[in-house]
Amino acid sequence: MTRVFAESTARGFALRLTLLLAATVAVSWTIALGDFSGPLRNLAAGSVAVILALAYVWRPAEALLGTALFMLFSQTYALYLDAPIAPIDEVAVGLIFLIAGVRAAPSWRQWMWLPRDVAVLLVLVLAVISSLVAGVPISTWAVALVLLGKSIAFLYAVMWTPFREWEIRGGMWAVASVAAVVLVLGFVELIDARSFRDALGLNRYSSVRSGMPVVKSLFVHPAPFGWLMAFVAIFFYAGFAVTRRWRWLAVAVAFSIGPMISARRRAILGLLAGVAAGIVESFGRLHRPVAVIREWGPVAVSVLLVFVLFTPGLIGLYERAIDRYVTRDLSEVDPETGEVLPEGDADVSPQARIALYRGSVEIAADHIPLGGGLGRYASWMSRVNYSPLYERYGLSEIKGLEPDDTAFATDTFWPQILGEIGVLGLAAYLAFLGTIALALWREARRASGHMLRILRLGAGMVFAQAIVESLASSMFHSPPRVYLLYLALGVVLSLAWRSRTDEPAVEPAAEP
Repeated sequence: MTRVFAESTARGFALRLTLLLAATVAVSWTIALGDFSGPLRNLAAGSVAVILALAYVWRPAEALLGTALFMLFSQTYALYLDAPIAPIDEVAVGLIFLIAGVRAAPSWRQWMWLPRDVAVLLVLVLAVISSLVAGVPISTWAVALVLLGKSIAFLYAVMWTPFREWEIRGGMWAVASVAAVVLVLGFVELIDARSFRDALGLNRYSSVRSGMPVVKSLFVHPAPFGWLMAFVAIFFYAGFAVTRRWRWLAVAVAFSIGPMISARRRAILGLLAGVAAGIVESFGRLHRPVAVIREWGPVAVSVLLVFVLFTPGLIGLYERAIDRYVTRDLSEVDPETGEVLPEGDADVSPQARIALYRGSVEIAADHIPLGGGLGRYASWMSRVNYSPLYERYGLSEIKGLEPDDTAFATDTFWPQILGEIGVLGLAAYLAFLGTIALALWREARRASGHMLRILRLGAGMVFAQAIVESLASSMFHSPPRVYLLYLALGVVLSLAWRSRTDEPAVEPAAEP
């Protein structure tokens, strides 16, 4: 085991990653047993952050993936750990960002790209100016600024980190292995949800949604489950397109069932968007419809077969979307009794989303061009310190946006950017994401071995998936998901700027 631990191989990477995650759980659990009170209750979270940051000093790739995976399941871990874990990513990302920044500083001319970096700077500067102009208390906007910037800081830390091909290989297979366990447990939950939840001590969630089974596996909500399954399926579809290995297509189809049994529309649409992005990239590279069909035809047929298999449930989800977004029919049938639930018991988050989108346009128009300030709209801090904008714009009486119930306030992303930073901030954020899209498009065409080609192609595909997710969730803020997404994107960006220098992007390795 000692020899494997020191190996510069995918196997050694997997062992070190496993031991790192085990250490974070063991140390934080031991500290939590102390039953501290007051500020000392944050010691468990702090210990995880410090372990991840120290690991980054010696093993950056393992530490970054460890951070992404720990945060992916952090809400589940919180069910078992009797201590707050919310500060983990803020502290861990902050420390890793500082270490990575110091190391990358001598190479700043190589990694700097003005369109991207100026766009990021504008987002942050406009956020501060907007908050000052709107008179938002510093105790509100300063915390909101950290929450806005922490995911971007993680992306930069990944981009500044060098990666070797065996680390990329080990990381990709580690994520696939974790997702496979989650998927298998999801099928177990599908068979007997109550026994599954009771055995693992997980929270209860509605088992049926418009005729579709709702599966969340090890998560506390089906949204991260559906997203992760689509995320991994997309990479396997990319793997098949690159290697033509039919077993990878079969695995991709298995993971594609995950978004269906999560019964989340955006996860299903995100999967479609990812596959569509792969087809667009293929057409842009090959320029011949016949060649594109040859490369992606089996994928398209496989996805179609999955959709045909779940046609009744998909029709139910479509009708549910029409009811909530068009006809505003919020009635819901109790799956156990068959009775129509009163409106107050229905899933009415679509109503909150519609109101948030509408309200963001009104706020942006009234506070043009800077918006209402950080922590004032559709963000976490607007829930912590209830925003007066909700009352001013008539949102305080909508379920999920009320002063004593703000559960749906963070169910969107773009209304937050527009409402808090205004049209200028929205333009800057769109420019930032646009530079990432452009970089991914360029990198997807770069000649490389199979593993790097899969990474580059898959990263562009999951970026398209994330754009779809962001329409109805705080995708680019959400700790359970954004770190794994930005890890994939950041590795590609890291390879991109190093390929323009004399520094080798990766160590050579044999094809998989």
